[in-house]
Amino acid sequence: MTLTVPGLKLAAASQLALQPLAALTDPVARSAVEDALRLAAAVDGDRVLDAFEAQAVRAAYDAVVPSGGVLDAATTAAFTSAVSARVAALVAARPRSTEVVFTSEGNALVVFRQKILGAIDDTIARASGRSVDVNMMLFAFTDKVLADAIADRCRRHTNLTVRLLTDWSQLPSSGARQPARLSQLGLPNLVVKFKKDNPYVWGANGPDYNHGATQGLNHHKGFVTLIDGRPEKMSAGSFNWSVGAMDGNYENLMVLDRHDVDNRALMASYQKEFEGFWNEDRAALTHAEALRERERLYAELARANNASYTPNPVTVADIPDPVYHAQPTSSAVDVNSFGDAEVAALKALIGATRTTQVLKELRDFGRFDSVDELFERVPALATLSAAKQAELRARAELGEGALSVNGASVSELDRAGFSKKQAEKIVAYLQSYGAIENLDELTQAAGLSSARLARILPALSSNEVTALYSARVPGAGATTGWSADHHGTMRVASKPTAPTTGGPGAPARPLAEQRARDLASGVADLLRRAHAGETFKLAMYGISPGSPEFAELQDAVNRGVKLRAVFYDQYNQPAIDALKALKAQGKDVELRIIRSRVMHEKFGLIGDDVFNGSANFSSSSITKHTEDRFLFRNMPELARRFADEFDRLWSRGAPP
Repeated sequence: MTLTVPGLKLAAASQLALQPLAALTDPVARSAVEDALRLAAAVDGDRVLDAFEAQAVRAAYDAVVPSGGVLDAATTAAFTSAVSARVAALVAARPRSTEVVFTSEGNALVVFRQKILGAIDDTIARASGRSVDVNMMLFAFTDKVLADAIADRCRRHTNLTVRLLTDWSQLPSSGARQPARLSQLGLPNLVVKFKKDNPYVWGANGPDYNHGATQGLNHHKGFVTLIDGRPEKMSAGSFNWSVGAMDGNYENLMVLDRHDVDNRALMASYQKEFEGFWNEDRAALTHAEALRERERLYAELARANNASYTPNPVTVADIPDPVYHAQPTSSAVDVNSFGDAEVAALKALIGATRTTQVLKELRDFGRFDSVDELFERVPALATLSAAKQAELRARAELGEGALSVNGASVSELDRAGFSKKQAEKIVAYLQSYGAIENLDELTQAAGLSSARLARILPALSSNEVTALYSARVPGAGATTGWSADHHGTMRVASKPTAPTTGGPGAPARPLAEQRARDLASGVADLLRRAHAGETFKLAMYGISPGSPEFAELQDAVNRGVKLRAVFYDQYNQPAIDALKALKAQGKDVELRIIRSRVMHEKFGLIGDDVFNGSANFSSSSITKHTEDRFLFRNMPELARRFADEFDRLWSRGAPP
């Protein structure tokens, strides 16, 4: 007997496991089984029940129904509960494409190292001998365990190249600094550069490093891995690579995988930023160049102070320093994508007609979880030649699927199920108001009914990831990144003139405006969208009342947005005093100060939106340093992780 469930496709291999359930006739039991199968099918993000998911439902059935018995009114509730538990376990066991870990959760020396090295090792394993690049931008690197592990991988994998671009403060070998040591290991596939700076003052004993005199730090704390020139994984956050940061600070570390299509543009932008920085001869110096520059600066400083200075000889060898640009040569095609480029590549591989059939199946029943499932669900693929079938199996990539409406083109929206006219309306709406907050907003944006939207929803996502940067060549003006791709403007909600509460019949925010693409833009957009009564949660190591982010924060609080903030107990008293003054005026502001450990995190969240990165709320982050900040919009699971961290920090702080 064959089991059928409306709106659900059952893989052939799942039918055998479900034979006892197919024979059920009791309406209550039958309904419970259908609900259970839909729940299990959604584990991998589609509406197809594969054998693995079917086995989970069968195991729950066997655990509840006695041998030879049947599912009835007495056992239905227990069956539903058993299925829910097994599905929750399957969901929890699935790899996360966007994850974050916190030192507050404990065992950070193990967890943080595992996450960093795991991202590198996973990339090497996926590459199967193909070219692998690991491109790092790190402010501080003093963890010898990590340094030795990276060097070991360079020795063992000749297909691996590691490029490390670090801060000028890492130039000495003292204080357990690792970049100079790594540079001198003589590994041809491990190259180190230093961001040019002049942080020296003349002291009693000659030139002294002075943090306050820096012309701009390389404050990034991340890396991107590539296979055949295509980004695969990325890491970022607040964490400097030191034992002290893991043992003594509150820190976070994010790891992103290209399996989530929303991460791909972010990883590509980080790679572009790295390339722009690495290739900037006025800012990125090889080890030998940096040592010569330091001696020149020492001699110049001595002359300015009427003192003598004899430069030390530079014994580090010069290395070739060609321009580096990743050259993507990967031939992978994501069969779970409605994207223009991916669809064009799929058409070239299997033809337009079969591609149309793949896209219809993707719309109707969701993503393909395996290549075997792709061939089963689209029988026409069996008519390809043996060589073409083998090529499709080799090149097929299985992303998370779901088209993000934010940033989608008209043609992509059309493929996902909208009419061309509706797609054009959505793109125009996004141009006017910026990113949508939720998919229900599309009824207004596209002028379609809720019922019509419900049919399209499974193919859509409202996720959006935005990357923002700052950069400054020593002696020159600040820009919004080393890569020209990151210059220009972005759409940001215009500043509200009155408290907003949203509601039906009107956009829940004002029209968007073009604004310089600086680090504060994402924060401004998030805060300007906030409604009176919503709570903005902020954990910030450094906050200045003169920063543009602080001005946006004040405006939001004055409009009725609630503020809960955790700060480190040093450097921040002026901003704390300003926020206490708002509280004295009756505004809903509550603060906590962390004194027991260094609270080094730099994130904020409201609802399902969260930002994180290397940048503090300071003007110098925008005008002087090299920084990053990433905005993740409409991502409830990720926002929940940061909300839990905020609650931990809040509980460990005290009122100022």
